[in-house]
Amino acid sequence: MKKRHYYAISYPCGVAINANTGDRYGQYYCFDSKSARDEWVEGGGEFRSSPNWREPIPSKDAELRRYLRLDEEWRSHV
Repeated sequence: MKKRHYYAISYPCGVAINANTGDRYGQYYCFDSKSARDEWVEGGGEFRSSPNWREPIPSKDAELRRYLRLDEEWRSHV
């Protein structure tokens, strides 16, 4: 049985996206439980424009899925 994961992103300078690709400028994080993810998200910046703004990302998000696929491919070559 596949284990379920919950994802979030942290934006170091507030919410920002790449004007050319539309990809987010931030770092993704993976959690084993929704409560752990939600607690982590609450510890971020106060506003979307604040440094260290954090938000949950649904596991079906297209950009996240692409990132996970690329990461998996990279690990298979190491």
